[in-house]
Amino acid sequence: MDELGVYVVRVYRKDDEGMTGLVESVASGEQLSFHTTQELWSALRNLPTPRRHTADEPNDKEGHT
Repeated sequence: MDELGVYVVRVYRKDDEGMTGLVESVASGEQLSFHTTQELWSALRNLPTPRRHTADEPNDKEGHT
């Protein structure tokens, strides 16, 4: 199963011609724009998901996990 991610979806305009918006991955800050619902779902599939930390990998600069 794929990891779940956290995303911010901004819809700036929705009208008869479609929509305009932006999807942002909270984990990476990467953003993708969309203009249709199909592009929205594609952006959600293509943005990176959070990386899991292993026990021997520090979670922050001070070495706390």
